[in-house]
Amino acid sequence: MPVLEIENLVKHFSAGGGLFAGKKKPVRAVDGVSLTLDRGETLGIVGESGSGKSTLGLLSLGLIRKTSGKILFLGSSVDELQGAGLTLFRRKAQIVFQNPFASLNPRMIIRDIIGRVLEIHGIVPPGEMDGRLKSLLGEVGLREDHWSRYPHEFSGGQRQRIAIARALASDPEFIILDEPTSALDVSVQAQILNLLRDLQEKRGHAYMFISHNLAVIRHISSRVAVMYLGRIMEEGPRNSIFSHPVHPYTRALLASVPKPFVTNEDIEDKVIAGDIPSPSNPPPGCRFSTRCPFCIPVCREREPERKEVGPKHSVVCHRAEEWV
Repeated sequence: MPVLEIENLVKHFSAGGGLFAGKKKPVRAVDGVSLTLDRGETLGIVGESGSGKSTLGLLSLGLIRKTSGKILFLGSSVDELQGAGLTLFRRKAQIVFQNPFASLNPRMIIRDIIGRVLEIHGIVPPGEMDGRLKSLLGEVGLREDHWSRYPHEFSGGQRQRIAIARALASDPEFIILDEPTSALDVSVQAQILNLLRDLQEKRGHAYMFISHNLAVIRHISSRVAVMYLGRIMEEGPRNSIFSHPVHPYTRALLASVPKPFVTNEDIEDKVIAGDIPSPSNPPPGCRFSTRCPFCIPVCREREPERKEVGPKHSVVCHRAEEWV
């Protein structure tokens, strides 16, 4: 059974226009997403800013209310969880936020930041608290004497290690990682990514890793979902997505990655033309049609269906067969 199942998930935000602006169309942040997350795997969610990645993560944890669709945790609907079931979900589903400078309480020492999780869920008796804290800090590469310090006494990478230790404290089944390395130096990013992989091998939990950085997604993910304007355009195993991308949007994203050595062929403009349309007014037909260099009339008229183009590799494109 998957840890997390999402079926046709939709989240529309109301957009008030003010006293004289009239009624505005809702912002369609997530607009019909379906996916699964299994134990021990890392699902990378990638796309431009405004594609709905972070909203999808918050919906998956029940931190914001969905408009429609289903979110199932170990087969049970998250919306219907109550009492002990809801408490268990809150314990088994965790998140590590993007900015470690903002996600830790500056007025609490590290012992209290992590220990609060153990207290709330009654995970260990009071007499065993220090031993558990020492173990958690050791797992993320910190020392016991660090627990008496405040967040401002640590570097960015150390703060993110503290945030990871806090997420691990409740022994979760899955963790949402929302751009966890984007605020860090490149060398520190590599350390955090390797730490996350080691922890996953040891503990077996699942990650939903949200990022706009394709290099990071390629390093950490076992499966990749490419989002654009609230929908998943292509999904498949990491190696398949990176070695044989099918959707024009996925191909454009990969082509835009900076290269260490530039040839004459690379001098041509690789930037995706135009801006991402407003999520309150997506174009008819294929959502990428306004920016796609391979667009044909049917792309603007009819929404494409999802097609299987390889083992566990699917794409939403009218012309998918031409590039398989």
